[in-house]
Amino acid sequence: QCNVNGTARDLSVTYSVPDTQFFQSAYFFGSFLMQLPGGYLATRFSPRRVCGLSILISSVLMIVLPFPIQYTQNPAPVFIIRFLQGLVEGWSVPAMNGVISAWAPKSEKSRMVTFVYAGAYLSPALAMVLTGVSACWVSWNASLFLYGGLGVIWSFAWVCTIYDTPTLHPGLHRSETDVFSKEGANVSKGSQSVAQRIPWSKILRSLPVWAIIFGSFCRNWIFSMMITQVPQYFKDAFNKDIATIGFTAALPEVLMTIVTISGGVFIDKLIKHNLLSTSHGRKLAQCMGFGIEALCLIGLRFVETSEIALTLLSVGVGFSGLAISGYQVNPLDLAPQYVSILTGLSRLGTLGAILSTLVAGKLHQNNLQSWQNLFTIAGSIHLAGVLFYGIFASGERQPWAEPTETRPLLAPVDSVPEFSRDVLEEDVGDSKFSKSLFQPKRRRSILNDFDEDGNPSWFLNTI
Repeated sequence: QCNVNGTARDLSVTYSVPDTQFFQSAYFFGSFLMQLPGGYLATRFSPRRVCGLSILISSVLMIVLPFPIQYTQNPAPVFIIRFLQGLVEGWSVPAMNGVISAWAPKSEKSRMVTFVYAGAYLSPALAMVLTGVSACWVSWNASLFLYGGLGVIWSFAWVCTIYDTPTLHPGLHRSETDVFSKEGANVSKGSQSVAQRIPWSKILRSLPVWAIIFGSFCRNWIFSMMITQVPQYFKDAFNKDIATIGFTAALPEVLMTIVTISGGVFIDKLIKHNLLSTSHGRKLAQCMGFGIEALCLIGLRFVETSEIALTLLSVGVGFSGLAISGYQVNPLDLAPQYVSILTGLSRLGTLGAILSTLVAGKLHQNNLQSWQNLFTIAGSIHLAGVLFYGIFASGERQPWAEPTETRPLLAPVDSVPEFSRDVLEEDVGDSKFSKSLFQPKRRRSILNDFDEDGNPSWFLNTI
């Protein structure tokens, strides 16, 4: 409940706390299922369109969500909508990383990724405040309509203004595209050829990839707690009302946003000036971020006042923003052309959010001690993440991701086997074979023995 002009307003709904935690699990479970398929879709097709469609569908579902909450007592429709939202949003992050991989110069990867994903950490902070205020002063469902409407507007703005690669952007000057050619990842938009050559077995056997996945698991565990459990923590342990909780729980996320962006710039500078290798830079960011957060979470076990609890949460969650320059940027280092696939794999760490919600539902007893146990578990998991990433992570391009040797599309006639020339001479008649790779005139020319999708073939191409 909350107080408006001295009048108490009851904002509770008919669902119990376990029901609401069940709804959150539905979202994270749906997201978990679609991470890897989302990575494949972003690799095979346009990552820009995949990302835009993901947010559009999820936003429409958000607008629909208040109706079953208000008009039915059955939790099943709410569960289904949250599950569907998780499914479609599972595409968004792999697709987003696919766009970033083509637009991020090598010397600016950390700052670009951290700047983009800072919004993911700032938005819960704003949502906590807006949800509390709008619920008290407008209606319990006002925030759902607001977020859904903003998502629809954003998705159309995204598709209209964003391009898959710099070369497709009509407003870039040639000098600007040259910068991306020299320093960018040079990853083309989704293509069938890249999707067909994914080295699945080598990726799944790669310890640096598993370091990213486990880092994502740890991050999702505590991130789920912050957006779904911490408001309940302040209510149970310190008897805060919903409006106060919104402002209180938002502070750690605001600090995290600041540290995320500044940390990306800091790590990029260390790597650019050769003060650290890429591998050491990623490990420093990850281990500092998760290590400080782990200590603060475990420290919450011994806290009995809201002021100290807020301080520890703010410091821990705030410094965890450094880790975004670790595991979140890492896929761009290991395999630029498969970044959406690696991101999809890493997002299987959403399992951490599912388990976090289920564990919270199991241990939650509406008292301070149960919350102390939950924070201790989260801190211990983060310490394990520090050790695993520190030992097995890498910032170097992996052998299975090295670009394969490419042959020129148009081959000189001298490179064509003799038997093929005989066949071609019969077909072409009096036409002359061009010895130019660029074919300045309209002539019959011969494609090399591999087409652009890597399929062996000898055939004629009319220029």
